[in-house]
Amino acid sequence: MPRQKEEILDQAIAAFKRETNLTAERIFARTQQATLGSQEDPLVDATLRIHFPAGPVEFWVEVKPAINNIAVAQIAHRSGADRAKHLLATRYVYPQLAGALRELHIQFIDTAGNAFIEGPPVFIQIEGHRRRVVAGEAREEGILGRAGLRLAFALMCRRELWTATYRDIAKAARVALGTAAGVMKDLKAQGYLVEYDGQQRRLIRQKELFRRWMTAYAEKVRPRNVMGRYKGTRPELWREADIQQLDAQWGGEVAAYRLTHYLKPEVTTIYTRRPNNDLILDLKLRQDKEGDIELRERFWDFQTIEPDPTVVPPLLVYADLVATGDPRNIETAKMIYDGYLDRQLTEA
Repeated sequence: MPRQKEEILDQAIAAFKRETNLTAERIFARTQQATLGSQEDPLVDATLRIHFPAGPVEFWVEVKPAINNIAVAQIAHRSGADRAKHLLATRYVYPQLAGALRELHIQFIDTAGNAFIEGPPVFIQIEGHRRRVVAGEAREEGILGRAGLRLAFALMCRRELWTATYRDIAKAARVALGTAAGVMKDLKAQGYLVEYDGQQRRLIRQKELFRRWMTAYAEKVRPRNVMGRYKGTRPELWREADIQQLDAQWGGEVAAYRLTHYLKPEVTTIYTRRPNNDLILDLKLRQDKEGDIELRERFWDFQTIEPDPTVVPPLLVYADLVATGDPRNIETAKMIYDGYLDRQLTEA
């Protein structure tokens, strides 16, 4: 386990002991359960034994220096049926994230002393402790810039781009040609893109790349591609509008409904390249900061054919759902991952 993670776990254990007067000890640096993740991103970093009055209980601990909505969704999806055995340790859990973790039954401890453990017959919920700022603490950044995120998205969505010319790749990702060449070089340097037989290329370790892409996308792209919020004159616009005729696609909850028929949309998301005014007039929208219709920029230039040409690629549907932090969206995102992404994203 990297030294940074060890320090976070030790500080979180110390804070937990201080708040509960319970004995807790890290008994293994790694466990066999670490195979549930990858070498670069293990699901289990350590085993923690906590001595409760009824007897000791062991937890598989995953240490994450920082968490956000994306991380919460990833933990929920990866821990699966064994969630009661898992424990998250992190620097700090913000109150709104703590609520989502509790609703998803994800147990945690942090270095400020906040905690949530619900293994019968024990229930511990400690909240209200503020974050302790550590001097010199480094911020975690995504591995790709905004242009690189567009290009990686295009490559993960369309396999034919793997062996395309840099000019065609740049067009599909809507980035400059020189930028495309630099990002492709970076992907090769980090082991995500391999070349063979001259001009042949293959994208590998896609699930790991996708996890890193999601975090950076939520921080660098998603907040900036909102074109506006609106109200519509039709109560269920998402059922009635012929979106393809408007050179647009459904995203977010509407796309999730069309892919799973499980989640009834509360927010209607439309991705478009058309000028705002054209779409607003066609759909009879009025601007409203609290509206339930959002227009977002379509930041790619290729056609979505499968599984439904009226919706954005499933990778983006999944990323937008988990970025909301809404437990119902996270549950639906897991269905999309299992139904579409698990077989689309290859490891080798």
